[in-house]
Amino acid sequence: MIQRLAPQAPAAFSRRLDVAASRNERALLDLILRHGCLGRAMLARETELTIQSVSRLIEGLEARGLVRRGDRISTRGNPSGGYGVELAPDGAFTLGVSLMTDALSIVLMNFRGEVLESRFEPREDMSAEAVLKAIQAAMEALIAAHVPDRSRMLGIGVAVTGYFLEGGRKLNPPEPLDDFALVDLQSMFAGRLGLPVIVENDASAAAVAESFLGVGRDHGTFAYIHFAGGVGGAIVVEGRLMRGARGNAGEVAGILPLDLFETRPTLTLLLRLCREAGVEVSSISELVARLDLDMPGVSLWREVVRAPLDAIVSALGAVADPEVIVLGGRLPTALAEALIADVRPFEIPRRGAPRPLPSLVPARVTGEPTALGAAVLPLKAHFFG
Repeated sequence: MIQRLAPQAPAAFSRRLDVAASRNERALLDLILRHGCLGRAMLARETELTIQSVSRLIEGLEARGLVRRGDRISTRGNPSGGYGVELAPDGAFTLGVSLMTDALSIVLMNFRGEVLESRFEPREDMSAEAVLKAIQAAMEALIAAHVPDRSRMLGIGVAVTGYFLEGGRKLNPPEPLDDFALVDLQSMFAGRLGLPVIVENDASAAAVAESFLGVGRDHGTFAYIHFAGGVGGAIVVEGRLMRGARGNAGEVAGILPLDLFETRPTLTLLLRLCREAGVEVSSISELVARLDLDMPGVSLWREVVRAPLDAIVSALGAVADPEVIVLGGRLPTALAEALIADVRPFEIPRRGAPRPLPSLVPARVTGEPTALGAAVLPLKAHFFG
């Protein structure tokens, strides 16, 4: 049964950060994020703006507390150079929340994309009231410990496993998250937590984290396969998440024909096969924490999921033509590397030249990428990209 929550008083945030970042400001912030510290001359060259324009924009960002003077920059013919510009770590703060079928993950992130603290909590009770109470308590504790000025709290990203309905306003998650199904999640969380909320599905949020903090630093266009209780995916094009008309672009499980659907590469299937092989493990969270490639059931899982994974990779390569395909989500890096060695995408050479296919790479953002990506969402919405 879906539980309807009575509204409760949100946390007090009396002043709010000015979030009106212009296109040129975003371009400067993107460059500074990527390189750490840059001089104004380099910023002008990279953005094709005049130094005068860059200086004016930097002064505005500095006045808002978003950038600050960094290290001295040396240039050819002028070893002393001038001072560079870097992001102010306390320029803004965001909270990222990931709702899984068996756990809750929360991170607090600063303006540089650095995680100040993270909390991971395996849970049996995923009811809305219990989850919101846990998030509210964690949020207040994290802010008290790390955020000197509450007006710098930009917002909260919430990632939930499931697919969007009704033009992206509601999600349809798996059964353990019944309380979050087919309701306005943005209103639910914002009303309880007192901050602006952006809702995304788990695979897309993880891909945003990879774009902001991982493989996306080198590859602007990539596809992402998200391994969790189910299997999902996302596509990033030139640094931007491709959401599609309903928010479900990259939903790779829908690629599979019915005869392969039951053996799709999910961690739920891996958990079942490991248990059947005699491994005593209570949940996906415990399995991921303990997993090694020699664990009974793992080799069978790799064999069983090979055909559906071949189909997913082949379809992504043909339809999206990304630079790389990232294997991520809750998948341990060692298992991702093993799957990469297993995969054989479909290809039919023509005139001796096979169709170019993207390389497969393990995710660089590991641990809880969905919560990290959720925290990035407000930063991307207001300041970057």
